[in-house]
Amino acid sequence: MKNLIIIFTLFAFTLQSNAQSWRKSSGGDEFDGKYKTSSVTGKADNYPYTKPSLVINKFENDNSINFYIASSGYWSEDSGVSILWVFSNEPDTIYSTYDWSYSADNKILFFKEFNDPNSDLKLSAYEFINKLRKASKVSIRISNDYGKNNMSFSLSGSTNAINHVLPNMDEILSEIEKKNTILKEAIKQRDSL
Repeated sequence: MKNLIIIFTLFAFTLQSNAQSWRKSSGGDEFDGKYKTSSVTGKADNYPYTKPSLVINKFENDNSINFYIASSGYWSEDSGVSILWVFSNEPDTIYSTYDWSYSADNKILFFKEFNDPNSDLKLSAYEFINKLRKASKVSIRISNDYGKNNMSFSLSGSTNAINHVLPNMDEILSEIEKKNTILKEAIKQRDSL
């Protein structure tokens, strides 16, 4: 019986270590200040970029967030890059990234704004990250003129990980919703003229 318990424990540990799970970390230095980071390693189908990372981080003394994918491929600015997203709880809805930037080595894509297929408004990074808290998986396709990489990321544990980086997320979303309501009303009034 004791051997059975040991074998079961080792098997469970092996399964857990192979599963995609979110990691949280904190750190900092005298120059950049303190930061918090949450990330998950996904699975992809384009060798050698088969272990991409989806990352959210924020520096304490900066109001902006960094939301990006690393190790997903080499993506240059003039190569027709397209970034599509599908969430497990919205399987028939394809979101696209509207605004992004590239790292100096073109191996990281930083996300800023997203198209909402259900509205004329754009989704901020905060609104989009909130979708990561609600689904169990996200699939991402990054493509350009030379190929594509289909990726999937587990969102199990994402709420806790995102709250680590953005503890005031609900307050931020409430402010964004107020601004969106005002903007929608202004658009409605303009269109009725």
